[in-house]
Amino acid sequence: MSVVQRTPLPVTALLWAETRPVVQAIFAVRYWVGALVVLAGGGAFGPAVVLGSLGWLLLTMSIYLVNGVSDLTADRANGSDRPLARGLIGAHGAVRVAWALAAASLLLTALTGTLALVLCAVAMGVLGWAYSVGPHPLKNSVAGTAVASAGGGLLTYLAGAAAAGGLPDGPYVAVFVLLALWMAVAGAAKDLGDRSGDEAAGRRTLPVVAGHRAATRVIAAGCLALGTTTVVVAGTWPEVLLPALVLCLGAVVVAVLALRTREDLPRALVRRPYRAFMVTQYAVNPALLLSVLV
Repeated sequence: MSVVQRTPLPVTALLWAETRPVVQAIFAVRYWVGALVVLAGGGAFGPAVVLGSLGWLLLTMSIYLVNGVSDLTADRANGSDRPLARGLIGAHGAVRVAWALAAASLLLTALTGTLALVLCAVAMGVLGWAYSVGPHPLKNSVAGTAVASAGGGLLTYLAGAAAAGGLPDGPYVAVFVLLALWMAVAGAAKDLGDRSGDEAAGRRTLPVVAGHRAATRVIAAGCLALGTTTVVVAGTWPEVLLPALVLCLGAVVVAVLALRTREDLPRALVRRPYRAFMVTQYAVNPALLLSVLV
């Protein structure tokens, strides 16, 4: 593929940067948490787990490349420094690479011989691409964004579990569901700093539809409701007390930061609730593994 302007970085590095490595890392964490929870409960570690992990990485990379192409208008309006928005790589080339990655992903998951994993991959591919492309992309509505966020998170945990041989016990499935809902509820904080670009691209995100102040209140209320639910889950299943407490704490932090975020603040400050959302994800997943291993 051609590079639009000179750059010291190779195209492969630019493509990797476009897939948002921090996000790719959390998808990998979710997959391996799903697998390790099952392995700790007596599952079998084998080639399917490793092949599935690589296949899932390629799949999520393809999804985020397509998303980067579809977000060009909004990203440029928001001053994004990602390679596509800066013109360092071409959109057509990125789409071709995304198709190749998706095909390679499905091949790898098929080679595992695990039907449940293949079904998760197909569902993830359909959901991920439907988020960005088609006559009515899911990202263009609040409900569609929530479904794609929660669905992608839950499918990733289930894919790791399927590769390891099955589903974990009920308490851990409950935490997987809570973390999927966390992506839909607190993940909406990402849109707080992107309102102008989303409006330019015709996206009807929560801040666009409801306005900044109402959006922060909805996010805060949703986080507090989710935090309350985690307390109930921990009371029902004490074995997941640690991850539930971490998630509850993160929910309170995101809620407070959202309520204190004004629209006229610099974009870096408006994104603080979203950064707290990401930090919470990285904290809850290790806590979940500790609850399994200790």
